[in-house]
Amino acid sequence: MDKVWERRTVCRIKSRLAEFLTQLFPQRCVLCQHTVETPLALCPACHDRLPHNIPACHRCALPLAEGHHDGSLCGRCVRKQPFYDYAASLFRYEDDVIAMVHQMKFSKNITLSRSFGELLSMLYEQQVYPRYGNPDCLLPVPLHPFRLRQRGYNQSIEISRVLATVKQLPLELKAVVRARRTVSQTGLNAGERQKNMRSAFRLKYNIPCRHVLIVDDVVTTGATVNELARLLKRNGVQQVGVLSIARAPVKN
Repeated sequence: MDKVWERRTVCRIKSRLAEFLTQLFPQRCVLCQHTVETPLALCPACHDRLPHNIPACHRCALPLAEGHHDGSLCGRCVRKQPFYDYAASLFRYEDDVIAMVHQMKFSKNITLSRSFGELLSMLYEQQVYPRYGNPDCLLPVPLHPFRLRQRGYNQSIEISRVLATVKQLPLELKAVVRARRTVSQTGLNAGERQKNMRSAFRLKYNIPCRHVLIVDDVVTTGATVNELARLLKRNGVQQVGVLSIARAPVKN
């Protein structure tokens, strides 16, 4: 009970500090550069103009064509369902979304990663919790140590920290590691990505969780999160979900 009270107190302090800093140093929209009155790096107008991932497959979050019911299955999942049980993404991986993700990943834009974490907490509240309940923990997709040194930080961890704080969810950072240094997925088709990610992760110890929610920045073919879900399912996890900033259409 004391730990719960302490976490809530810390959250309130962080929230008030964020409000104070926002008033002292006004935030600017990352797209239009207009001043925004919230800690988010997006103004409401630019946020509304982004390609939100609706409608989408409820199993893998693959964008569906207009006219499809949001939450139906895509053709790929009808033929062969992934190891993870559900997925949700904020946006489709297009235009301004690509630019923002690249800025977050390669320019170490922590403010933007925190904004994405706040937006993911809203998506979690709308799509994940009502359908699947609270997961037992959040699992950011780990980077290989070489890639981590090269990039300087793991954007999935930064996003997850915000989500974990806002929703009071445990964050698992040590159980899963990259077992080998895979080549960049950029330019690979779906089959090549699956082969590239095969046995890419290793479990240091079993996660004592029945329901794990994987957090990633971009899901392209789903090969990375699917391999991670396969490892979790083989080691006792019963339900695995995926939450991401963006989902790309699959190119065979």
